[in-house]
Amino acid sequence: MEERIYINKLIDSDLAVSSEKASIVFSKIQENMKANTTTILDFSGIKSLTTAFLNVAIGELYRYEKKETLNQYISIDVDTLSKLQFNKVKLVMDNSRTKYNSDLKKKIDEVTLHGETD
Repeated sequence: MEERIYINKLIDSDLAVSSEKASIVFSKIQENMKANTTTILDFSGIKSLTTAFLNVAIGELYRYEKKETLNQYISIDVDTLSKLQFNKVKLVMDNSRTKYNSDLKKKIDEVTLHGETD
């Protein structure tokens, strides 16, 4: 099953700039993943898109899920993004993968070195 999420309708704005609005998107994606529903993100009608918004809406997902899982359940309709918006999305995704993978590696190293399990 899949659901197309129109960002502008979900956040009731054509400005995707605040972390508060981004948390609505984040929650909706998580809800869909729990229901085994693929989410297609549609940015049609979004006039302004910030990395602050994207960090919460998409980037935070990498904290909780592996890249492969996210790829299975989330897709972005790139035809609904301007070139600049596309570059911001790509930047946030790349940075989030790097950040959360390095945090995981550090945690694994700590467990290996110190015997901690939490």
